[in-house]
Amino acid sequence: MNIRLIIGLLCVAFISYVSWCSYDYGYKKARTEQIDSYESMIQQLKADVGKALQRERIAYAKQEQIESNYLAKHKEIEHNANSTIDEYRTNNVRLRESLKAKQCPDVSSVASSTSGNHAETTGGLLDTDVEFLIRQAARADQVAEQLAAAQQLLEQDREVCNGQT
Repeated sequence: MNIRLIIGLLCVAFISYVSWCSYDYGYKKARTEQIDSYESMIQQLKADVGKALQRERIAYAKQEQIESNYLAKHKEIEHNANSTIDEYRTNNVRLRESLKAKQCPDVSSVASSTSGNHAETTGGLLDTDVEFLIRQAARADQVAEQLAAAQQLLEQDREVCNGQT
């Protein structure tokens, strides 16, 4: 009876050992597959990060280009306005005939007043008015240029968001 008991215990031990080895083999295999899948995901994520960084560099370069173009145009518009005002002050630039001062008839000479002729000054734009209008036109040009730069930035952001760059 002892032999049967020993053989039974040996069979149970052997079956337990085989079961444990099978479980351990399956566990290690599953764990290895899981680690391999994690490593492949890490490699894919690294590649995606590299692509995203490259897109970000390109977008940043485009943004820098847009900004430098905007600043250059802004300075050019400001310079043009200042030079136009300087030209007007030196009488090298003249107003159109429709904007020149009109010669008003001396209507006040008939009136009996001690203040003299009221219509001695002519109508039209004063020099300060002309300078103001030139500066406002330059400001409008700057706003238009700012809007164009903002539109370019918007288009670039949409390209980046849609993954087109």
